[in-house]
Amino acid sequence: MSATELALPQTYERRAFVRYPRRLETLWTYLGVGSHDLTGGQLFDLSTTGVGLVLDQTFELGTTLLLRLPTSRHGWSSHLVRVRRCAEVTPGLFQVGCEFVKPLSVGQLQSLLG
Repeated sequence: MSATELALPQTYERRAFVRYPRRLETLWTYLGVGSHDLTGGQLFDLSTTGVGLVLDQTFELGTTLLLRLPTSRHGWSSHLVRVRRCAEVTPGLFQVGCEFVKPLSVGQLQSLLG
């Protein structure tokens, strides 16, 4: 590559799946814990393969969580996710990148994008 090409900003998305910015309140719990122990959080990023969350605690990579997400047509839907990334963004708030154990179908994604 030439020096000119290296200086140009990236103009394409390098991720394999399109991500949609989306603000949704979400509920989560650790896999195997009763649904009465759900904790709130904020979803900010959504794709068929994963979600970006802002939560008030840190997680070890590989942790499996149960997410409850509000849909536009079917009330709440439950999804298993695995933590792939976790970084503190402000004191006490963590940006958590998760991968769906089973990717969303097109219908499920559309229902969440509402």
